[in-house]
Amino acid sequence: MKRVLAIADDLTGALEVGALFAAAGMRSVVTAGEKEVFDDPVVVIDTETRHASCAEAESIVEKRAAGWPSLVYKKTDSTLRGNIGAELRALHRLYGGPIAYVPAYPELGRTVVDGSVYVDGVPLANTWFAHDPLNPVHEGKVRSLLDPACDCVVFDGQEIGDVGRAADAILASGTYRIVAGPGAIGAAIASRLGAPSKTTWPSVRTCLVVAGSRHEVSCRQIQEALDSQTISLNAEAAWRLFHWEAPEGASPADAATDTGRRVGRMLAERSYDGLLVFGGDTAFGILANLGLPALGPIGEVVPGVAVSRIDGRREILITKAGGFGTPDLVATLKTLLQ
Repeated sequence: MKRVLAIADDLTGALEVGALFAAAGMRSVVTAGEKEVFDDPVVVIDTETRHASCAEAESIVEKRAAGWPSLVYKKTDSTLRGNIGAELRALHRLYGGPIAYVPAYPELGRTVVDGSVYVDGVPLANTWFAHDPLNPVHEGKVRSLLDPACDCVVFDGQEIGDVGRAADAILASGTYRIVAGPGAIGAAIASRLGAPSKTTWPSVRTCLVVAGSRHEVSCRQIQEALDSQTISLNAEAAWRLFHWEAPEGASPADAATDTGRRVGRMLAERSYDGLLVFGGDTAFGILANLGLPALGPIGEVVPGVAVSRIDGRREILITKAGGFGTPDLVATLKTLLQ
């Protein structure tokens, strides 16, 4: 079985990747701690470089990704946020050769036409992501992010089948050491390298829900869950919403760290089967408070929502990035896992 090194710039992205490969029968491990040696077929490294400077992100990726003998998958954000160009430049410097970049994620409404990204048919620059308070994206043309010195082939895609055909072409060519793109190409590569098997989901009867994402989609999902009484602010609720407002002016990193400490205290006071977290920064803050244990992805319970085991702990970790999913997502998760 071919081994894969995956690089993600935040924790929700790393867990999404691990879940995709785990669902394809390839055991994976996700780590955000210091560089360790793992024997799993798929090793996913969370570099936490989404909000770093370009130079810092490039340096971290070059250090963490060095020395891998086979396929390297750079998981990118489906709306082009983060330091994509700098991180691909670091990988290209390490491994050379052409880079295959497949930016489309049709299942989540992200399509690519003539090298430009659209969200539900709207040009990326005209969507909420252009006003993201942490990573505003003003340009939807993929090549505008890339170093011209990097030999990068950008694949268009409007349907799921387009991504699958790109995966077939990439693996058949034998020339690509580096593959980049959001979860769709990760899933397509995983399905071709692994042997998918039926996933048995753990039972999550009690859950602490932590809404760290500021995206309007996530806010709507939490409000819908409260309105439908799927979750509650009541301390005794089976699925309880953690609610805390960061002080005005607090940096995202400080807010995530403080959230991690507060959630850690709640987990010490009451036992939960699950921990549902919206937002990669918040998830990292919580895991950092727990000592950055290794994570064992189980699979994606719905597209974009990863379910993982936390090494040494009883809680099942359920993670979702901010900007996708239907308003009734939390109710769907509760039905599937409870």
